[in-house]
Amino acid sequence: MRETVRDFVLACKQPSSLCSRPLAPRTINHNLAVVSAFYAFQISQQQGPLVNPVPERGQSGRERFAAHHNPEASFRHDRRADLRQRVPQTLPRSLSEQRITELFRVLEHPRDRALLAFYLSSAARPSELLGVKTEDIDPGSQQITVVRKGTRARQVVPASAGAFLWLRLYQESLPAEMTESGQPVWWTLRRPLRPLNYDAARALLRRAEVVMGSRVKLHDLRHTAAAQMAQDPSLSLTDVQRILGHANLSTTEQYIRQQDVDVLSRVAEHLHRRENPQPGPTPETRMRYDHNDLTELMGDAAW
Repeated sequence: MRETVRDFVLACKQPSSLCSRPLAPRTINHNLAVVSAFYAFQISQQQGPLVNPVPERGQSGRERFAAHHNPEASFRHDRRADLRQRVPQTLPRSLSEQRITELFRVLEHPRDRALLAFYLSSAARPSELLGVKTEDIDPGSQQITVVRKGTRARQVVPASAGAFLWLRLYQESLPAEMTESGQPVWWTLRRPLRPLNYDAARALLRRAEVVMGSRVKLHDLRHTAAAQMAQDPSLSLTDVQRILGHANLSTTEQYIRQQDVDVLSRVAEHLHRRENPQPGPTPETRMRYDHNDLTELMGDAAW
């Protein structure tokens, strides 16, 4: 059985008729996790083999990894589970100011610009913002209430004034019954009007990709807002953690890492200053006086 799983991993690393390129390490690990969960369920129902052919990391029998971990101690970085692939660490994808401006230019409808402004200012997850109701909008305090994806807890997050402005322009184009309490905030543009779902929001960005010529994901907007917050010295990392809704601070720490583009730009400026040194400041000259000038001005009297 283990040999079959090994052959499956080797097949995922090779191009096939189903996929013209090898699968990414993260995709292979996801496939192995699905197979492992399937066998774990079968074992729990006493319908499968006695041993899971794709065990999880550090798993022995049915014992969950780190089941007896002391919460006051730090986790040990054990080796990966068998057949798992090493996933390269990448920075969260964020958009530059130029691409944000271009995206606002391409998205001309007030609804689309309101969505974009809320994503870039509130750092809410795509599904969290799409699930906002009319009563969850508070323009007076410039805050919205979202339902967190994991805990399902309701949390208030701030948003920019421009986002509420575009939202107001969008709501003026809707029928009055669509803006009543209990109704979703986001609707489709085509009639009959239906609540805007995740797939429709993704299709909105895919249409913008055709004009821009570059790929933009909904989650990139959240990454962009998080990176901008993390780089603001007036905000602490715990402030950013609460706004993002992260359970662990280590998840938020990935946004304080420097982007390669910013590092390369600063190093290029450093090399330019070395090759083109600027002249130093001109030393200040002290004003001196002549003894004869003072004698002529004040006479022969002692001064």
